[in-house]
Amino acid sequence: MSIEINGSGNRPPVASSETGQSATVSKGGAGSAGRSSAPASPSGADTFSLTNRAAQLQQLESQIANLPVVDTQRVNEVQHALSTGALEINPAQVADKLLSFEAGLDPQ
Repeated sequence: MSIEINGSGNRPPVASSETGQSATVSKGGAGSAGRSSAPASPSGADTFSLTNRAAQLQQLESQIANLPVVDTQRVNEVQHALSTGALEINPAQVADKLLSFEAGLDPQ
């Protein structure tokens, strides 16, 4: 199951006091889109800065993007186990895991 997320849904941006992080956005064009630690100036030239945690998240995201979607070695192992009868499936255990998963998705 996948969820497509596009834009902010016409919601206003979250105020920095709500997130516990301070961030400002640059209006200065393509050259000013990099990281900066300068505070917003009264002249209207806002800046943008990333915390160390945000930079780490960007690095992790790029590493994850380079990982294969399917572990072909694991798929081959399971196919081999199924074909030889070495894989035992316990329906009660599968049902319990499905119920636990579904319970975790419940918004109540």
